[in-house]
Amino acid sequence: MGSTIPRAVQVADAIELDVHRFRGRLEVRHAKVLWPFAMRWDRWELLAGSEPRPTLQHILEHVPAGTHLWIDLKGATPRLTRDVLEVVGDRFSLTFSSRAWWILSPARRVAGVRVMRSVGSRLQLWAVQRSRFRDERHGVAVHERLVSRSSIERVRPRSGDLVVWAVTDHTRLLELEEIGVSGFIIDDLELIEAARRA
Repeated sequence: MGSTIPRAVQVADAIELDVHRFRGRLEVRHAKVLWPFAMRWDRWELLAGSEPRPTLQHILEHVPAGTHLWIDLKGATPRLTRDVLEVVGDRFSLTFSSRAWWILSPARRVAGVRVMRSVGSRLQLWAVQRSRFRDERHGVAVHERLVSRSSIERVRPRSGDLVVWAVTDHTRLLELEEIGVSGFIIDDLELIEAARRA
């Protein structure tokens, strides 16, 4: 992951890090842990135990100061948010997101930090369409499969930024831009580069 960061910093507006707490460590990984074991799985595939499990502190050592970090919190308590804020410090521009909206409160209280409610289900989409955002800096990150012109029209007046995640296709990206999406979370750096050239 460390070798990918320099290129990502050059290509993307922000670097997204999925942060989990596991056995007292703040780990950066996309894979989930199969409880009560330490086995990890990603997209229905078990991963080898020998694969690296970098800590947040280790990853931050490879990120230039001033980089915009998007921290996606994978947990259920505000303590995770507070611990991440302490480790990250004030060297970076920060966005925090989580599908567990209630854990974002500590980040909302920090000046300059943007908070995004992640929406990954129809129930969450229904809830966010009925929410009000007190600060226009904050917004919503919605899974691509939930996004349509009508859903965007209902969410847009109630939030600041509206970002879509899990976009894998350039044609779909252009469609989403046309209906008012303000940003994207994309794993494929080549897709980001192609979108910038378009």
